[in-house]
Amino acid sequence: MHMRFLFVFALFGFLFLPSCADRVTGNVDLLDPSEQHPYFPLETGRFVEYKVDSVIFDFAPGGGTLLDSSTTLVRERVGDTLTDNNGDVLYRIERFERPNDAAPWAFKRVETAARTTTQAIRTENNLRFLKLIFPLDRRSEWNGNLWIDADREIEVAGERIRPYDNWLYEVDSIDQPNVIGPFVFDSVLTISEVDEFNAIEYRFSRAKYAKGIGLVWREQWILDSQYCNEEPTPADCLTRPWLDKAERGYIIRQIVTNFQ
Repeated sequence: MHMRFLFVFALFGFLFLPSCADRVTGNVDLLDPSEQHPYFPLETGRFVEYKVDSVIFDFAPGGGTLLDSSTTLVRERVGDTLTDNNGDVLYRIERFERPNDAAPWAFKRVETAARTTTQAIRTENNLRFLKLIFPLDRRSEWNGNLWIDADREIEVAGERIRPYDNWLYEVDSIDQPNVIGPFVFDSVLTISEVDEFNAIEYRFSRAKYAKGIGLVWREQWILDSQYCNEEPTPADCLTRPWLDKAERGYIIRQIVTNFQ
């Protein structure tokens, strides 16, 4: 096994969370949805910093798969408010990046976020997501990608891929203590956004939010493979691990390192 592939397995393999995990929650009997708004706080001047590890899968010249691993440090700062064409108030989310702790922060782009009594909305890479609904309980489900065409394609390492088909956001747990990186949080909300696979596609996305901070952890596996289309069909077509058969796509893990 290639040493870089060993690194990828060590980095991400232990983080895999099966969809059959039991859902647990504290007592959620809310009359006021605003009690859960601290899971998506919006206040000018606040920031959260993350370490983002990513692996890009691409077709290698001459056959096989090329893996490109990288680490980026990210700061997301809540900036001033603005008003959209519908008169709704949005917050600017200013994203800064750097390759390591010794480098200065470099401005990357502006995204937006909004929170109403019943919804938490975020734009990422010009796509609008319904991240949370309020109030939430352990049975809550919703279409977090309702503003995104399920057939929409994105480009990854020069290849076209469709990440957003069959997503269904649902609560895994609410108000549970959780250790994430160096931090111990009293109240964490875990959302499963998608966990679907077939012979040629694997789509996994899960996020954790801490009260008073917001997003503190996220992991996504968006992978495609033609392994099962080989002739003859390999005997381990459906059982071969995706880390071994993925040919294009990406894996991302984002974890909080600092906040204010």
